[in-house]
Amino acid sequence: MQHLPLDAVRAFLSIYELQSYTAAGQQLGRSQPAISLQLNRLEEMLGNALLQRSAGRISLTQAGAEFIESARSLINLNDQILARFTEPSLSGRVRLGIPSEFASKLLPQVLGQFAAAYPNVTLAVTSALSKELLREDNASFDIIIALIEPELRVNRAGLLELKHEPLVWVGPQADYLPVGNTLQLVMAPEGCIYRRRALAAFKQLGKTVRISYTNADFSGLTAAIGSGLGITVLAQSTVPDNLARLQRSSLAHDLPELGDVSVVMKLTDGDNQAAKQLAQFIRERI
Repeated sequence: MQHLPLDAVRAFLSIYELQSYTAAGQQLGRSQPAISLQLNRLEEMLGNALLQRSAGRISLTQAGAEFIESARSLINLNDQILARFTEPSLSGRVRLGIPSEFASKLLPQVLGQFAAAYPNVTLAVTSALSKELLREDNASFDIIIALIEPELRVNRAGLLELKHEPLVWVGPQADYLPVGNTLQLVMAPEGCIYRRRALAAFKQLGKTVRISYTNADFSGLTAAIGSGLGITVLAQSTVPDNLARLQRSSLAHDLPELGDVSVVMKLTDGDNQAAKQLAQFIRERI
C-alpha cells in the first residue's frame, strides 16, 4: 500500500501559498531543486499535475484544486498529533499585529494550524499599517509582523527578517488597460510603504498619476480594484486570487520596477510562552 509523503504534501502547499519554489525551500529548509523533486514525486504518485504557471503566478490545476483542501487537512492533522504528544500544555493570550493583506492572504491557514494544535491559546489579531504597528510607543501587541525598507532593518532592534518580498503591480486582470490618459491608483493612506514606493518611482520617471481611491481596509482596496477604479501595489505573495499581477498588457511595460521589501517579525514580550511558540510557528511557515 502506498502512503502520501508528508514532506512532499507540505512542499506542494508551501509552493502554492508562497508563490515561489525558492521561498518554499527557504521555509522548509530545502533547496529549490529538492522542493521541485518532492512536488514531482507527489504528482507522479497521484498521476496528475497539481501546479502550473499562469500569468506569472503559480496556480492550481484542476487536480490541484481538488487535492488542496485534503492536503491541508492532512498536514493540519499531522501537526496537531505531534503538538499533542510532543509539546507541553500551552495556554494564554497572544496579541498579534499584522498588515491586513498578510492577514487576509497568508496567515489564515497558519493561524488555523496553530489554533488547532494549541486550543487553549487565545489569539487576538489586529490589522494595521506597518508604520503604526512599529511605533515605539505601541505596547498593544505581543507579536508584530510588518513591512519595512530592507536597508532599515539593521537599525531596528529586535526585528527578525522572515523573508524579502518583491513588490508587483496589481489590477483586475493581467491585461488591464486604463481608461483615459492619467493612470489611476488605488492606495492605502499616507504611511503605507507600497504607496510611498509607487509615488516615488513615478516622480522619478516624471509621470503624472492620480490616486482615485484611498482605503486602509484591504478588502475595500481589492473591491475598488475589481470595480475598475485603478491599480495598486502589493507584495507578490499577497495578491488575491480574484486579482492579477499586471504583466501582459502594454501598460505593464510603462510601470516602474519597485524592488523588494523586508517582511519582519518582532516579539515584544519574551516572557509570554504562548507568544514565543506562535512566533516560532510563524517563522517556520512564512
